[in-house]
Amino acid sequence: MERWMKEFVAHEIEKAYGMKIWATLPMRSVVGLATDHGRFICKRYGKKQGLSFERIKALVALKDQLALRGLCPSYARTRMGSGYVEFDGDVLTLEPWIAGKHADFSVRADRMRAVQAVARLHHAQIDVPMRFQNGQSLIQKFLFRLRKATEVVESGELMGLSYKEWEVYRDHAEHVLRNLPQEELRLLTKKHRSKGVLCHRDLAPHNILVQAGTPAVLIDFDLAGSDSPLYDLHQIFDHMIYRTGSLNWVDETLYAYLLIHPLALQEQKLLRQLLEFPTPLLREIGELQEASTLRAKKRVAMRIRYVNRLTQERLHACT
Repeated sequence: MERWMKEFVAHEIEKAYGMKIWATLPMRSVVGLATDHGRFICKRYGKKQGLSFERIKALVALKDQLALRGLCPSYARTRMGSGYVEFDGDVLTLEPWIAGKHADFSVRADRMRAVQAVARLHHAQIDVPMRFQNGQSLIQKFLFRLRKATEVVESGELMGLSYKEWEVYRDHAEHVLRNLPQEELRLLTKKHRSKGVLCHRDLAPHNILVQAGTPAVLIDFDLAGSDSPLYDLHQIFDHMIYRTGSLNWVDETLYAYLLIHPLALQEQKLLRQLLEFPTPLLREIGELQEASTLRAKKRVAMRIRYVNRLTQERLHACT
């Protein structure tokens, strides 16, 4: 939980933005502010976040474009008109505190609103700054997941899964990678980047706010980049598979996306190929590397058993 919002930091924010802070609410990675100008979310960027100041500052211009299209709010402006405040070697930003709850992908309405918000983002075709035009490709992401999970297994840290089961998943992951048309994916990414398609690239449920009767809102664009829509679609569908344990909703949810941002039939086929890669399981196995205590490792092991069970049920349903 963020606890850096000390009295002297709040005072600097009040001076910069010309507001009075009444209360602060530390959260996981941000701090909520109640002020005489309304409610805001304050985020602090520095060495811990690993983002360059130049990229953070470019986010201001990027979100201004998105705001003009009604996709998300702009950063609040200081008295000097800046979208950020430099403080103690770091950068602080303020943005409006948006009403709503985090998306629950087990709920049909939340899935539909979430994927429609992603489609609107992809369809906006904005002027993407240079700093957002390079990033990890899907193939690179897959290779990273497989390599990290393999390191966990080779170090003897595997929990929640037998080594025999691991070998089956590893072989399946390698098979999917061999059969993916990597050159075609590369060309698709190049084409979409030239068209100014912006991908969010961090579409976990906590980065999507939903509220009945209104469109969903995407938040936290720190990892955003120009890319193929398949990157975002694969990511959000992977999260939905994890939450629902099935693929029964894929056709309907993809159709909701296509009504706003069409994809060629070949791109739709590629998406289904990408979803065959066991990303959720590899991601959880890789988390064992980051777990610093036995208790934390046991929690990850529980998630690994959960994903393994879901995968086995899906395979059984297909046979």
